[in-house]
Amino acid sequence: MFCVETLISADNPVRVIDLFVDQLDLNKLGFSKTICKQEGRPPYYSKDILKLYYYGYLNRIRSSRKLETECERNVEVWWLMRQLRPAYHTIADFRKNNSDALKKAFKTFVSFLKGEDMFSKELIGIDGTKLRAQNNKKNNFNEDKLKKHLANIEEKIETYIKELDDCDAAEDKQASELKKKEVRQKLDILKERKQNYEQLNKELIESETTQISTVDKESRLLTVKDNIAEVSYNIQAVSDSKHSIIVEFDTINESDQHQLSPMACKAMEALGVQEITAEADKGYHVGKQLQACKENGITTLVAYPERNTRAKQIDTAYQTDKFIYNAINDTYSCPQGAMLTTNGESYEKKRKNRTTYLIKRYSTPQCKCCPAKHLCTAAKQGRQIERSEYQEVINENNKRVDLNGAIYKKRQQISEHPFGTIKRGWGYSYTLLRGIKKVNGEMAIIFTMYNLRRAMSILGVTELINRLKKWKPAYYALKIGLIKALYARQNFAMYIRA
Repeated sequence: MFCVETLISADNPVRVIDLFVDQLDLNKLGFSKTICKQEGRPPYYSKDILKLYYYGYLNRIRSSRKLETECERNVEVWWLMRQLRPAYHTIADFRKNNSDALKKAFKTFVSFLKGEDMFSKELIGIDGTKLRAQNNKKNNFNEDKLKKHLANIEEKIETYIKELDDCDAAEDKQASELKKKEVRQKLDILKERKQNYEQLNKELIESETTQISTVDKESRLLTVKDNIAEVSYNIQAVSDSKHSIIVEFDTINESDQHQLSPMACKAMEALGVQEITAEADKGYHVGKQLQACKENGITTLVAYPERNTRAKQIDTAYQTDKFIYNAINDTYSCPQGAMLTTNGESYEKKRKNRTTYLIKRYSTPQCKCCPAKHLCTAAKQGRQIERSEYQEVINENNKRVDLNGAIYKKRQQISEHPFGTIKRGWGYSYTLLRGIKKVNGEMAIIFTMYNLRRAMSILGVTELINRLKKWKPAYYALKIGLIKALYARQNFAMYIRA
C-alpha cells in the first residue's frame, strides 16, 4: 500500500509548479474567481486551475477537454489538484477570462529569475514568429478578393438567368418548371452570398484596413515564409543572451517593422537597466526605429537588407557606400571627384508594406559627360543618391554589424531557441484562442512554462525548488501547514495496491 505523496519524487517538475503558484498573490495579480456553471457547486480556487494549465502546457497538453481527462487518470495531476476534477468549460473559461493576470504572472517569474542572476542584462535578441489563428484563409478577405468573388457571382447569376429564359422557350413545360425551380433556388443562394460579400466590403471600407477576417476579427493574413502566407498572429519576444530566457513578449497582427524600439524598451524596464545592446534580423531594419533606440540608450545590431538588383549591376567601385558624404556642406563626393548637391527639399519615400520617411536627392550635371558613367549608372539623367532622414543612425548600425560579426552570429541561438522549442519541440504552432488579448494570455502561459523549463534545465529541479522556497519562505511554511490540514480533513491520503 502506497500513499500518492510517495509516488511524486522530490525532483518531479510538478513540485516546482505547485510551489511557484503557491508563492503568487493571485488576488494582487488580478485573477478572477472561478465560478462553476452548474448551480449549487462551489467555485474552484484560481490557484488550482492555474496549476493545471501550467502542468498541461509544460507537458504539451493544452486542450481543456484533455486537461479534464488528465484530472481523472494522471497521478501527478491528482497530487497537484488534490483530486479536484473541474469540467472542461470551467477550465476553458479561466484561460479566456484571465489574460492580463496571466501576463502579470509571467512578469513575476521573470522578476524572480532576475533576482537569481539568470540574465546578462547586457545583450538581448528580438524576434517574431507567426502562430496560426483560429481563422481559415477562406474566411479572410481583402478588396481584390471580394471583387473577384462578386464578379464570379455576377457571372453565375447571368448564366442562371439565361437558363431560365431557355426553360421558358422549352416545349416540355413540366420538365422546364422543375428546372426553373432548381435554378431559382441556386439564384437565391447566390443573391444571399452576394449580399454577404457586399456587407463585408462595406465593413472593410469603414474599418480603413486592408483586410478583414470573419471568424477571428483581429487575425490577419501575414507572410510566414517567402511567399507563403497564413492567417496568423505575430508573436514578438525578447530573449536574454545568458540563457535564452524570455524577458518580454507581445502579440500583434502586423509585421515586425515598428517593434524594435518598443520591445527593447519593455525589456530594459523588465531587467531594470538604462542601457542595453539589442540584436534583430533585417525585418526590424527601419530608420525611425533605429533612431528611437539610440535616443533610449539602446545600441542596435540589426542586419541590413541586401542591395537591390539595380545596385548589384553597378560596379563595386561605384556602390553607394563609395560616395563620401560631407555633413558640413550637405554634399556627396563621387569616386571620380565630382560633387553631388541637393536642392534642399525633402521628399516622402513610400514603399509597399514599408514605413514612409523623408529623403533628399543628390545629383551633379557632370555625370552626363563622365567617362565612368556606364560603370556607375544606366540612367540617362545620371546618378542620383537618396539620403534618408535617418541615414546617420542607419550607417552607425550597419557599421556595428560589420565590425561585430561574431556577436551578431549569437542572434539565432538567443532569439530562435525559444521559438524552436515552443513550435518544433512542443508543437505550439497555432493558437487556441481568438483575439489579441486572449492570445496574449495563452502566450503568457507558454512563455512562463518555457522559462520554467529553462530554469529547471540550468539549475536543476531541486536547486530551483530551494530557491523558490527562499523567495517567500514564511508564506511557503504557512502553505505547507494548510495543505497538510487539507489532506487530513479531506482524506486525500489515497492508497494504491503495489
